[in-house]
Amino acid sequence: MGLLAALTLVTLGGGATPAADVTVTLPSAATVGGLEIHVAEVATAVTGADEEIVARIRSASLGYAPAPGYSRVLRADLVSASLRAALPGVRVTVDGAPRCRVTPTVITVAGADLQAAAAAAVRRTLVGQDAEARPAGEIADVLVPGGDVEPRIVVGELPRIVQAGRTIVPVQVWFGDRLYRSVPVPFQVSIWRRQAVLRRAINVGDSLHAGLFEVKRVEVSDALGMQALGMDQLAGAVALRPMAAGAAVIERDVHREVIAHKGDHATVQLTHGSVRVTDLCVILADGRMGERVAVRLRSTGRELVGVVRGPQHIEVKIK
Repeated sequence: MGLLAALTLVTLGGGATPAADVTVTLPSAATVGGLEIHVAEVATAVTGADEEIVARIRSASLGYAPAPGYSRVLRADLVSASLRAALPGVRVTVDGAPRCRVTPTVITVAGADLQAAAAAAVRRTLVGQDAEARPAGEIADVLVPGGDVEPRIVVGELPRIVQAGRTIVPVQVWFGDRLYRSVPVPFQVSIWRRQAVLRRAINVGDSLHAGLFEVKRVEVSDALGMQALGMDQLAGAVALRPMAAGAAVIERDVHREVIAHKGDHATVQLTHGSVRVTDLCVILADGRMGERVAVRLRSTGRELVGVVRGPQHIEVKIK
């Protein structure tokens, strides 16, 4: 008789129907795989007259499996109480050893594999750039419970654009549909850019001009280096600190005057391929040399974004 039928008869007062009897035999030690312990994994025998009830007992969970390097002791009396609570109406007897020490089977996920997955993800974000990502140290192996399900490596989400400098790649080890562990994998990202650098040293108060600079391929080792000003942004700037030859200049190194003022009228050069047209515009935001500002064409009222090339001179490239 099935469990549901037995429970129904008990509820209706059918006392003539006996409860199902199941015996679970525990060994003194057992090895399990996966994240949970099931009766079938530790019991040397599960016996009873009702095959359906026996099958349910065999598949019943006894809670978490120990992590690699640890063990867990199952007490026979607590196992019996747990199974009786899970299946009311079933008389469960647990015999064999009074205690069963459970240890996990172990699979090793190599740290090198975690690092390789992270490296591939970082390099995908650097496609199209003159850049490289170098591992910043070794990654320890991760021990995961063995079992029927193989662990899998999943790289967490990265920024759309990875900056120069130290970056951490979150690499996850999944066991089936459950996250088992997340491992931070560090990389040192270097990016090379063609930048304007000083031909010679300069002092505080020096006015900058194109002749002071040359464009070279420069390694950018941190996010600050990505902020270097371009040649078109440096003309007319004044140095706020002394700088050595070969240095790139960033915004905090210089004072740059606003030369395009909101509300001013200016000449705008519109470029589309080889076609160039000159028009008049109203500047909609303040801007320094080389900065992008919004403008409104006097002829059509259309709003566009251009680059400040000089006082009252804006360049707009239309794609």
